[in-house]
Formats: sequence, structure tokens, C-alpha cells
Amino acid sequence: MVRLVKKLTTNNKNFIYIMCIFIIMLSLSSFSLENNNNKQEIMLTLVWICATFVLQISTSNLFTSDYHDGILEQIFIQPFSSKLIIIYKIFAHWLAFGLPISLIFFIFDFVIESNSIEQSTVVALSLLFNTLIIINISATGNALMIGRNNLASGISQVLVLPIIMPTFVYFKLLAQFENLPLNINILLVTILIFAILIVSSTLATNMALKFAVEQD
Repeated sequence: MVRLVKKLTTNNKNFIYIMCIFIIMLSLSSFSLENNNNKQEIMLTLVWICATFVLQISTSNLFTSDYHDGILEQIFIQPFSSKLIIIYKIFAHWLAFGLPISLIFFIFDFVIESNSIEQSTVVALSLLFNTLIIINISATGNALMIGRNNLASGISQVLVLPIIMPTFVYFKLLAQFENLPLNINILLVTILIFAILIVSSTLATNMALKFAVEQD
């Protein structure tokens, strides 16, 4: 019981810490571009960088506590599939961090930047889709380094950056479509990317975690 309360308290502190960093980075980015003619274009780039940075921090301990508490071992000996649990953890992490980040940016873009509600909605939805991709890739990278020291964990963040970088192009592509909810082709491509990503990242993360448990 004490361990559960301690874990929930730690999670709440991490959430507040991540959200505060994101808000500060957004504010500083907006302030530094106050008199820039290409502010909207540059702001999209900075938002993606800020979101990627804070999400990589948030996923660094996604499986670490379960590994040290022995929960991962229990997961792999259960009769039900460990892959379903991994999907659940990644999806729950996305809802806990990706969704609030997108909502914060929507409020920031609509209220502070005074953009139209349609434009703010489109960019926020694009960021929401993008955060799922970033979290999945980051989770796989961190799973590969689980059980190692903090330096190895930091290296994993660097190693996954080349894989995350193409998602920026995808983010900018989605943000350019003002009629995103009505664009069937883009939505179909999005669904296909999500399906491939969830399957591939789940398999890779599952194998990495299983390997880490077997090495103990």
C-alpha cells in the first residue's frame, strides 16, 4: 500500500514537472518570436521540439519502476499476453501526457497567439497524433536500455532521435490542412501509420523488456 501511494505521488510530481517545462518552453518560444514575420511557421517547429523534448523525459521511466519492482517479471508469466499490457501502458501514457500537451497548446495558440479556433484545433490535433508516434518510438528506445545506468538511458534518447525526426515532416503536413477533419485521404494515411506503428513498436518493446527480464 505504501509503495502504491509512493508511486502515485511520484507520477503526479512527474506530470506537474513535465507540464511546467512545456508551458515555460512555449512561453519563451513565443516571447522570442514576438516581432518575427514568420512567427507561425517557426512556432510550429519550436512546438514540435518542445513536445518531443518533454515526452522523451516522460517516457524515460515508463517501464523502469515496473522493472525494479519486479512487476515486469509478473507480466511475462501471466496467462494473458504481455503485448496487451504494453499497449495499454503506452496508450495510457499518451493520454496522460500527449493529450494534456495538445490541450495546453490549443489554449495557448487560441488565447495567447489569438489564432482562429479552426487553425488552433487543426494544429492541436496534429500535435496529438504526433505525440503518439513520439511516445511509441521513445518507449521502444528506453525499453532497449532498461536495467542499465542513467548514462545508457540518456544515450537511448539520442539514438531514437533520427527515427523521431521524420515525424516532424508528418506533423507539418497535417498542420497545413485546415480541413483536416474532412480530408479522408490524410485520415486514412494517419490510421494506417498508427496501426503499423502500434504493432511494430509493441513487438520491439515486448522483445526488449523480455530480454531485460531474462538477463537478471
